[in-house]
Amino acid sequence: MKPKCAIRFILNNQEVTAWESPGRLVLDYLRDSARLTGTKEGCKEGDCGACTVLLGSLKDGTVSYAPMTSCLIPMGELTGKHLVTIEGLNQDTLSPVQAAMVDCGGTQCGYCTPGFVVAMTGWLMDPKRPISSVGVRESISGNLCRCTGYRSIKEAGDQVVEKLAAQLNGDDRIQLLCVLGALPDYFETIPERLAKIESIAEPDSSSFKERPVVIGGGTDLYVQRGEEIPYQQVHLLNNIETVAPVVEENGHTIVDSRMSFQAFGDDPLIIKAIPDIQVYNELIASWPIRTRATIGGNICNASPIADMTCLLLAMNTELHLEGGDELRSIPLKDFFLGYKQLAKTEDEIIEKISFFTPGEKSLINWEKVSKRSVLDIATVNSAARFEAENGFIEQAYLVLGGVAPIPLYLKEASSFISKQALTNELAMEAIDIAQTEFEPISDVRGSADYKRLLARQLLLAHFIKCFPEIISEEVIYASL
Repeated sequence: MKPKCAIRFILNNQEVTAWESPGRLVLDYLRDSARLTGTKEGCKEGDCGACTVLLGSLKDGTVSYAPMTSCLIPMGELTGKHLVTIEGLNQDTLSPVQAAMVDCGGTQCGYCTPGFVVAMTGWLMDPKRPISSVGVRESISGNLCRCTGYRSIKEAGDQVVEKLAAQLNGDDRIQLLCVLGALPDYFETIPERLAKIESIAEPDSSSFKERPVVIGGGTDLYVQRGEEIPYQQVHLLNNIETVAPVVEENGHTIVDSRMSFQAFGDDPLIIKAIPDIQVYNELIASWPIRTRATIGGNICNASPIADMTCLLLAMNTELHLEGGDELRSIPLKDFFLGYKQLAKTEDEIIEKISFFTPGEKSLINWEKVSKRSVLDIATVNSAARFEAENGFIEQAYLVLGGVAPIPLYLKEASSFISKQALTNELAMEAIDIAQTEFEPISDVRGSADYKRLLARQLLLAHFIKCFPEIISEEVIYASL
């Protein structure tokens, strides 16, 4: 039996009350119940983008939209939101995005086309995204096409840039897009209509004795258990309250664990703390996945190659947990006990994470090698943070992923290089010590020997990038 409840939201231009399981996938609802089949089912793992929709959230009288793959969104999160499918973008005439796809031959079999159109439209709607060729490519980073070779799709995006870039020069892009015919006029009425929607009614859980399934972004959980979750009681973390912005208190940067990768990368305090975070983000995941994947989820998934976890380990992050007998904190480096084993009870949830706010002495770098250069699971990843001044390393935090059953903080190598003046020889000796701290295994991503080589090279990259005035690439290469 499914634990159903009334879920009230706006679907395109229609106010809807759906009596559904909060854990049911939005993709299944759209195709099987709402009969809006323009949203296509492809991989059902968030990888192909064929099921991309826009989800609008009301805050301070303004609705902000983000592209998401509907195969990873639980129905319960639609409460009080605006869900937009390809059908909700259609008008009497083609929008500039739709027209460009026609003009440039950006479609062949057509299965992926709705996802591309929705993604590009979402890009136009977001004032943080650049209206440029670079922006076009970012907007479709989560969409795959087996037919076109992408050239015609990118040309379509460039045509949209040429037509609209000069006119989308304000923060209220939605109003401008309605005037320009890129969005239907009803979008201007959405903020007022969303403000009137009542909150969700909790499902009757009296017949469910099992522990509820805790869902944050769902980007890994729904891939593993997407067919069974609709029949279970769920606890949707994103429905508790609005995700708080990053704050800085008493020298610490504090982050709501439910924050998405995209929100994390866009936050001004995070950009100040980790200047290259947006570059890293684009290597980690596509735009639609970044709008769903959460910081806490990446940590609790406990993958040995979790990209954001690797970076946070180098930041010497502290976890703040709630739900047990009392609130408690634990260093992230002590959180992983073994493969997929965590130092927390089943009742505990990571509420926040925090780390010392980097200062002028902080040098941070993150590296990753994967079979595809971007948007792929790492073979080996690595992160480093140095507290250093005039070549003297006061404290070092070196981290490797993909070489051990857990994301690995290199305790011995980090300790060895701390409290010393950096030299080429010292860097090489630290890397040799690091090699003694793990025993990689061969798997589908690479042999153990290959992973050892990658680990060595990525650790070297940290020293070369963070200390170019000290570390000589010629000397380093000569020693290899």
